[in-house]
Amino acid sequence: MSAHILIRDGSPHWWLSADVWAVPGNDPNGAPGTPVSGQKAYVWAHVDNIGDADAQNVRIDFYWANPAGQMTAGAVNYIGSGYADLPADPKEAMGQDVLCLVPWAVQIVNDGHECLLAVAHSPGDSNPIPDPLPASYSFDPPAHDQIAQRNLTVLDASKMASMLRIAVNGLPRQDRRVRLTAEFGGELDERQLQRLGLARLQLRPAPKPEVQVRLSLEPRCGGQSDGEKAPSLAVIVPRGATVPVYLDIQAGQLHPDHYQLLHIVEHDDAGKPLGGVSYVVIPQGKENRL
Repeated sequence: MSAHILIRDGSPHWWLSADVWAVPGNDPNGAPGTPVSGQKAYVWAHVDNIGDADAQNVRIDFYWANPAGQMTAGAVNYIGSGYADLPADPKEAMGQDVLCLVPWAVQIVNDGHECLLAVAHSPGDSNPIPDPLPASYSFDPPAHDQIAQRNLTVLDASKMASMLRIAVNGLPRQDRRVRLTAEFGGELDERQLQRLGLARLQLRPAPKPEVQVRLSLEPRCGGQSDGEKAPSLAVIVPRGATVPVYLDIQAGQLHPDHYQLLHIVEHDDAGKPLGGVSYVVIPQGKENRL
């Protein structure tokens, strides 16, 4: 008999987990929403034990990172931890919402568009992960039920004058070549909309791409990029390094009643997805109603 800790991945991409969310402001029990740069936020995770043995004093570690595809332990920032006793729940009927006991001081970097990770450690887990995590450890949520990632940000179309930055992280001992691609489409379920604070806006998913995307290795003044300007970009990352990629989103054609789900997906040479960052682009001025 053993415990099996679960923090559910997202769908259709694992980095869209609805089991990890933030509450902006000073009240951890307030409404979920988008963190604000320079202000406090609280981070939560919904954690379950689908094994056949109870799990005592499970520790959930919370991290934030600059937007990136594949992430390693050495490239993320520890926020704090929360704890829970989880009875066996093979049918996933219970679970607990676990609060990170330390508030997250949201950084100004990238205007607060950051990624969140929740990692559960339990001594009796049937699929344990290292504790502590070595700096070279690559987070792989699909392979580990106790790891979940939330790389999902709300963007107001009126606030995209500056370019967004995505980090492509290198491996510690060898160079790597990856390709970033922009993918459109998909729909957020009701739980995701609630977690993002978007449910009240009553927006519909765009039925086709309504925003334009450019990826580049070099920025320039005015939010326009030099270099390759396309929804796909090859990147060579020296070992131990991080290469910034710049994302330019133009949303002037977005319908006022639609939202556009945009995924920037990192692939290896064989085309296997390694991770990604997703954005919900909403019409101009809608953010003021959140």
